[in-house]
Amino acid sequence: MNHGINRRPAPHIPGFTLDSCCGRGGSSEIWLGSDPSGRRRAVRLVSRKRDRNLLEMEREALSLYRAAGDHRHLLKILDSGETADYLYCIMEPADNFLHSPEYEPDTLAKRLRYRKNNWPDIVNDLEAIASGVEQLHNRNMVHGDLHPGNILFVNGILKIADPGLVSKMDSLPRGGTAGFRPPWKATGMECDIYALGKLIYLMCTHEPPEHFPDIPHNCDFADFFPLNEIALCCCEREARSRFHHISEVRRELAGARRFYQS
Repeated sequence: MNHGINRRPAPHIPGFTLDSCCGRGGSSEIWLGSDPSGRRRAVRLVSRKRDRNLLEMEREALSLYRAAGDHRHLLKILDSGETADYLYCIMEPADNFLHSPEYEPDTLAKRLRYRKNNWPDIVNDLEAIASGVEQLHNRNMVHGDLHPGNILFVNGILKIADPGLVSKMDSLPRGGTAGFRPPWKATGMECDIYALGKLIYLMCTHEPPEHFPDIPHNCDFADFFPLNEIALCCCEREARSRFHHISEVRRELAGARRFYQS
């Protein structure tokens, strides 16, 4: 999702005052605003001028995501509805990255660009992502578009956001972000696990996903080794050699955490 302030007139959403557009994706805009009590909220808008089938998929995706229930590492949807022009949902706003004078959502993409975490912090974030993904999978659904721009921090807590491509586990994948999609005909579950492998690679090497599995010279391979093995098993083309369930990834991440604590 591309972030930046949009100066065009704010759309009308009943009961909310929208101030500025702070992000855009392939199908949506994110606006920052406030509710009648003055509490800051993020509002995701999808234009109703889109193809009717795509709008129906958006409705279904939002319904599924809300059915996943409250989870520490899934972004909370506070409300949703429709106007003559938009489908909308009201969400928790991400933190303001580095307390910028002009609001910038605190995303994993921003943190990868401007910060370098230590290995325990990387594992903590990966375990949080895997925990949120497992919640979806246990509710028979997949996210379908895991990448750094869709990982937010709210009150310092990592949250998986952007439910636009959430679908039922048995549905065919509906898209995703280049570099995070498997190169084989994959199930939705395989897509999420593959994307998690690419996230591991990015978080550890700060290289673009297209460079996977090359390891840059400035990356300490001795430290990277446990997480590199997990990334390789998430993204392995050979079916019998790759992870098939998010519980396998979580088990290996727990082992990596012990490695970095020793």
